[in-house]
Amino acid sequence: MPEKLPETGAFYADQKGELYHCDGTVRHWQTMEELVIVRETKEGTMYAVPVPDFTKEFQKAGQSDTKGLLLGFLEADSIEEKLSILQKNHSEITEEFLDAAAQSMDYALNGKEMEMKFLDFEKYLRTKMKYERRR
Repeated sequence: MPEKLPETGAFYADQKGELYHCDGTVRHWQTMEELVIVRETKEGTMYAVPVPDFTKEFQKAGQSDTKGLLLGFLEADSIEEKLSILQKNHSEITEEFLDAAAQSMDYALNGKEMEMKFLDFEKYLRTKMKYERRR
């Protein structure tokens, strides 16, 4: 049975708790071995990891809670990356995540319902991104 490939765009944590972004999978040009391309969130270093090793050493961040997802958001270097994390993980995002993420950016969320808060925060990030480019 073939190994399940990791989800492109998702965050994964290694056994030490370091967070990585999955950029996708590739094949080695000679051996045809399937490799997972991951990018360390702190330094931005990219690694190619064989799929069997990846499934043993890495676990999807934020699967049971949003701590890994929040960590990825907080460590993102740009507003564009923060917005991308927010949009790609829309289905996994909780109200607690939104409150913490907004608070980390000194923003008070508007709206009472979860979806309204999400849209409000997304709009805030887009606006911030637009005006920071002009500086």
